[in-house]
Amino acid sequence: MKVIRKIFLGNRSRKGAISRVGAVPKQTAIERSQSQQHAMHNIFALGIFLLFLAGFLSVFNFMAEMPTGEIFISGQTGSNLDAGRQGAAENELLSLVEKDISEGFWRLNLEDIKQALETHTWVRRAEVRREWPNRLFIGIDEYVPVARWNDYYLLTTTGDLVMPKSIVLFNYLPMLIDQHGSAQNNFSGADQIKDMIAWFNFFQQPLIAQGLNITEQTRTAQGEITLVINDAIRLVLGAEDIKVRFRRLLALLDTPFKEKLAVINNIDLRYANGIAVKEGRSIPQSLMYIGQVKHH
Repeated sequence: MKVIRKIFLGNRSRKGAISRVGAVPKQTAIERSQSQQHAMHNIFALGIFLLFLAGFLSVFNFMAEMPTGEIFISGQTGSNLDAGRQGAAENELLSLVEKDISEGFWRLNLEDIKQALETHTWVRRAEVRREWPNRLFIGIDEYVPVARWNDYYLLTTTGDLVMPKSIVLFNYLPMLIDQHGSAQNNFSGADQIKDMIAWFNFFQQPLIAQGLNITEQTRTAQGEITLVINDAIRLVLGAEDIKVRFRRLLALLDTPFKEKLAVINNIDLRYANGIAVKEGRSIPQSLMYIGQVKHH
C-alpha cells in the first residue's frame, strides 16, 4: 500500500487558497506613486540645500576678500600735539598697522593690530574691533603727562614713565627730581615714583588754592624735599615733619605775609618755631626769621 505524504507549503485559507510563507505582497500603483513622489521631494530638498551652500560659500569668499573700508580712530589721539606737544598722531598709528590691514577685512588679525598699536610710545592701551560692513574701529587710550621726571622722562597720570622725542617741548610741566634710594639710569622704583607723586599732590592742591604752582620738586639722597614755587621761590622742607612744616606755611599765606612773596626767593621751614625767609628779587638780600629776627 502506497503512503502518499502531502507537504503543505502554506496554510490553506478558508476559501481554499494557499498563502506562501515569506512571500512579499505586490506593491500597488498608488504605493509606487507615493514612493516616487517622496524620492523626488528628497532630491528637490537636496538641490535647494546645495544651492544655498554654494551661495553661502560664494558670499563668504567675497566677504573674506573684501578690503577694509573706513578706519575710524577714537580716543585721545594726538591730544598732546597741541601747542607743540607730542602724542600719538593718526598717521603714526596707521603706519604701525599698514601691513596688518592689507589683508581682507574679515581676515584681519585684530590681536596683531592691537599689539602693533601698543608699541607706540604714547599708547597706553588700544581697542580694535570690526563694524559692519567693513569699518575698522580703533580706540586709543593715550598716556597723559603730568610732570617731567629727572629731566629725561615724563611722568604720566598712571604713574608710568615715557621717554619723549624731546623733553624741551614739555618745559611747561613741573620737574620732579628724585635722588633718594637706589635710582639707576634716572629711573626710580615704582614705590619711589608713587611716593613722589603723593607728595606732589599733597603740596600742589593747597598751593593752587593760593594762586601758586610747583615748578620743581626735588628729593635728595638724604630724603630732604625742596620745592620751587612759581619759578621763583625756593621752599626748603627738609626730611622730617614735612606735613607739619608745610601746613605752617599755608597758615602764613592767609596773613599779610603773602604780600612779601613778590620779593622773597627762599623760605626755609626746617625750624621748630618759625621759618627763615630770604629776600632778594627786588630789594637787597636779607634774612628774617618769622617770630623773631635772626641776623645773617
